[in-house]
Amino acid sequence: MRIRLVCFLVLLVGFALTLSLTRGQDRSPPPSPSPSPAPGAVSTPPAARAPAPLAKPLVPARDLTRLSELQKQMLVSAQQGAEWLHRMNGVKGRFLYGYLPALKVEMEGDHYLRQAGAACALARAARFLGEERYAVRAAQAILALLDDTATGPTDSKVRCTVLPPGAVNRVGAAGMLVLAINELPAPQADLLDKSEQLCNYLRSQARPDGALALYESADVPTDDEVSEHAGVALYALMVSQKHRPATWKTDLVRKALPYYRTWWRAHKNMAFVPWQTAAYAEAYLKTNEKPFAEFVTEMNDWLCGLQYAEIDRDLRRVLWHGGFMSFQDGRATETAPDVGSAACAEALAQACRVARATGDVTRHQRYSVSLERCLQFLATLQFTDANTNHFANWYRPRLHGAFYASHKDGNLRIDNTQHAVSAMLVYLEHVVP
Repeated sequence: MRIRLVCFLVLLVGFALTLSLTRGQDRSPPPSPSPSPAPGAVSTPPAARAPAPLAKPLVPARDLTRLSELQKQMLVSAQQGAEWLHRMNGVKGRFLYGYLPALKVEMEGDHYLRQAGAACALARAARFLGEERYAVRAAQAILALLDDTATGPTDSKVRCTVLPPGAVNRVGAAGMLVLAINELPAPQADLLDKSEQLCNYLRSQARPDGALALYESADVPTDDEVSEHAGVALYALMVSQKHRPATWKTDLVRKALPYYRTWWRAHKNMAFVPWQTAAYAEAYLKTNEKPFAEFVTEMNDWLCGLQYAEIDRDLRRVLWHGGFMSFQDGRATETAPDVGSAACAEALAQACRVARATGDVTRHQRYSVSLERCLQFLATLQFTDANTNHFANWYRPRLHGAFYASHKDGNLRIDNTQHAVSAMLVYLEHVVP
């Protein structure tokens, strides 16, 4: 009798343990992602919960059924990149700065200009793809960035960032915010008012010789600062005329042209070309003035010469095809290309617009072929379904759609995806027939 009782108790305890373990497993996250949200649904940002499931393919706002296979690939790639930017924007309007996939941790650091650039790319995607979710999230990001700006103490018509100059260049910040606002599909009047205040700040920094003063003080900017900030400010002034046209904006860019053309010839570098090309491309399309077109072609003829245009027989360099080498100390250096080539693609897309407008068939062909090579190279730096299958289902949304730094560096940063997505969207909007 005692033996039967002991056996019964052992079985009862074993059953209880099995039941508790089974219930515990039921509470663990399921191995597969939940269904994608319905189109137009607003998902909770990644800062508030685990990454959302991968989204279904988006439907563009216009008829793109006649695209070539390459163009369709670029459309899908741009959509996936924009979707990743959307997922990386948190509840406070800020984007996750970067991610280290190998360690499954967020990247340390942040930068105001890269936040603004990501907002600009997402706004451009919202406008081209007709995706309202992107527009809402981009507008929230812009508002968060505008919280760090204020009007001048003596002039309420002038606005700039209140962050110290050591943290962010105010000319570059004003330019990026203006671009982001004016890329929105339908920016509200109050945002456009702030955009004009930022434009007025840029106007206040214009010097008699045509250059933009990058500091309120007498500090002399470095070559890198001139290359990074002056062009984006000039481009912003031209783009802002879409909603708030003003003669002085074109006059300021016209006056800047000879100064920066002379400067670039003495300080040739690749970082200068994309933003300056965009600025003068917009100026030419608005005015038909030849000097704008001539400088665009001068810069991009030079840029094309820095591309890895032929497939190398060295198998170690096959993946370099379409990317761009670096230019250091006045000469080209055959270094492994990285996601920085996306900025070159942006320049070439803008140069295609000018070549088409001027009727320069030869240059248009050269630029468009070079551009498509570069876009194909960029596509090899994107996390997609094909190269994320080895990751857990719950983890893939952290990566899917993002562009990583290079074939030897899989780390993610918002500006890498920003430039790649922007290049593809400019190509689809302005270069594809």
